[in-house]
This record gives sequence, C-alpha cells and structure tokens, in this order.
Amino acid sequence: MELGQVKKIFFITKKSENVTVRTLETYDEVLKRFIKYLINRNIYDVSEVDSSCVREFFILLQEQGLRGVTRHRYFRSLRTFFLFLHREEYISKNPMIHIKPPKIEQKVMRTFTAQEISKLLNGFDRNTFFGLRNYCITAMFFSTGIRKSELINLTLADINITNDLIRIAQGKGNKERYVPIGRTLRRVMIQYLKSRNEFLKGDNCNYLFVTPRNERKMTGSCLSVLFQKLKKELKLTGEKVSCHTFRHSMAKNYLLNGGDVFSLQKLLGHSDIATTKKYINLNDNELKIQHAKYNPLDNNDWSY
Repeated sequence: MELGQVKKIFFITKKSENVTVRTLETYDEVLKRFIKYLINRNIYDVSEVDSSCVREFFILLQEQGLRGVTRHRYFRSLRTFFLFLHREEYISKNPMIHIKPPKIEQKVMRTFTAQEISKLLNGFDRNTFFGLRNYCITAMFFSTGIRKSELINLTLADINITNDLIRIAQGKGNKERYVPIGRTLRRVMIQYLKSRNEFLKGDNCNYLFVTPRNERKMTGSCLSVLFQKLKKELKLTGEKVSCHTFRHSMAKNYLLNGGDVFSLQKLLGHSDIATTKKYINLNDNELKIQHAKYNPLDNNDWSY
C-alpha cells in the first residue's frame, strides 16, 4: 500500500482512539520526515520497508545532529506506526521488531539551589495584583511540580480550598489527577483569589491565573517572559529559569526531605516510574546530607 495512504489510515485510527493533539503532531513530524527519506530512496510502498532501511534512517538522523532523546522519540513513533500496520495486516512483517531504541544521553537535571529558591520566592512585590499573582504561580510550581501547560489551563472549578486539593484535568495524555495544596500554598492562594476578585471587578473568567488582556488566559510564552525577566532582575547566573526547572527542583527537594518515589510519581503525573527515578540524581553534598540523615549505623542504637 502507498505510503501516504497508510499514513492517512493510521491518523484516522489514532484520532478515533482520542490520542492527544500533541501526540498527533509528533506522529506527523516523524512520519513526514521518514516518508521523505523513503521517497528519496525510491521507496513508495510500505511493504518495501525493511529493518535495514529503518536502521539507515536512524543513522541519518544521528549524522544530522539529532540528540539521542529526539531519536528515541522518533523510534517510539515509528514503532507505534509499524505495530499498527502489522496488527491491521497492511504489512506481513514488522521491520521494527528487532531494532533496539537509540541510547539517550544521561543528562543531569538542572535544579535551583536553596539560595536561588529563596531569591525567586522573594522577588515579587506582593502588594500589587500581578506581583501576588506571580508569587502564587511560583509557589504553586515549587509546591506541586505542576507542568506549565497544566498550570495555565487551571480553572476556578479545579481549586478545592476546603479539601486542599487541585484537580489537574488536562494532564499529559489527558489523564486526570489530584495534587494536594500544602499549608503555605493554601495561605497564598486565599490571598490571590481575594485579590483576583478585586482585579476582575465582576468580569467573568474561569481561568485561575489571569492577565490584563481581554482574553485573560495566560499563555506559555507569557510564563517564559515572566521567568526571564525575573532571572535578569535577580541577577541569577547559570542555566535558564523555567517552569520545568521548578518541576525538577520540587521533585528533588521532595525526595531530599524524605518523600518516597512512589508518591512523587503520582504527584508529577508520570505513567512510568522510570521517568520519576531520573530525579534521584544527587550531587556529592546532597548525598552526604542524605547519608547523615538515614545511614543505619549512625541512626540506630546498635549493640556491639
């Protein structure tokens, strides 16, 4: 069957399975590049694709400078694509069946230091509405580890101050989860919600975090600008100040403070605990602190 035709069938099926828009965009990006590569090799029918052809495609991606994590994303998309084609009997043999995934570079996740966290949390003028809003956003990132897309989509209906819970209705993969509201965050949110009502002056807006624009809803770029401005004002050196750095920092500090990886997995909304375990990457000083807290010889009364 012709390549464009099987791609179309694959997309119709995935849409019917309620796959997220972001996942569909990834499939589209990968398959466009893969099909272009095949056509350049005069391959127009999906039945002509074999394992050596797929391996050569990944070698090409590596030569073009794509990082291991990106090539791994391509691998997952093509694996799903050919698994579907084989299951639906559009091909007699799956060319991906014996291909191993590309190795991902082991990158140390950037986290904020205690001094940086202190500067960030104290870098806002909370006597103004937007200063208080920005402080509340920063506190929520550090307290919950919420993703950027999840935060900007929060509505008033998602916040349950009475039961101290935040409902994340639009998590990754459209999975819903609940995140507890901590003691400090609860106090900050009550302040913000009161100030928000005064700022809106009766205007109807369902989104939790609002902007001065007519559409009110915050965007991802709005948050990026906020943190870049904060980095400049506070003269923070090192890597970027981003929502994901807050997520990493929350995760590492949760573990350093005695939290367990299983509850952290639920808080962060990871479907695979292997993803959560990436956060257990302590530097030498952090390792010494944890050892002093928990090593069994020093923390128990042993009989010799």
